[in-house]
Amino acid sequence: MAKKDATRTTSRSTIAKAAVQPRSIMRTPIKVILSIVAAGAALSSCSIADAPPRNSPTPTLQPTKTASTTYPPSDREPDVRLTVTTLSGNAGLQSTHHLVCVGTSAVEGTDLPGAGDACRVLERQPSLLEYESAETSEDCEAVGQPHIADVFGEIDGKAVRTSFRRDNECNVKTWDKLETLLGSVKEK
Repeated sequence: MAKKDATRTTSRSTIAKAAVQPRSIMRTPIKVILSIVAAGAALSSCSIADAPPRNSPTPTLQPTKTASTTYPPSDREPDVRLTVTTLSGNAGLQSTHHLVCVGTSAVEGTDLPGAGDACRVLERQPSLLEYESAETSEDCEAVGQPHIADVFGEIDGKAVRTSFRRDNECNVKTWDKLETLLGSVKEK
């Protein structure tokens, strides 16, 4: 009977060792895999736009000057109150400006360069801010310009929240129509 007990003990200790080994073997690959996934996620969040093709010129947003113009106060409620934030090339250049318009005139609270022109464009075509960015396709060829503009606020009491990109020909055309609001882009 002592042999049976010894066999059971040996079997139990062998089973116990076998049960421990696969866990430790399995933990290492899972830790490694999780580390790789975490590193990949961290690296993928570093960019706001894809890098331009190597053979294309790198466009940059023109640095915006602080508006030296002082706009008059208004006795009317503004028609337009917008905040425009632009990012260029992996957030290398960022600017934020405010536009406040009564009709086609910029008023107090505005610091956007060329604000009068932006007010006139929005008075004529407020629907330009309803544009949905086009996906890159055969109809909208990629151009590799890593610029993004985020616009939010209100026009005529209606909330506005939209973004514009210069990543393909279709989106560049829309940006160009709103250049007085979004900023100009110059090819290097």
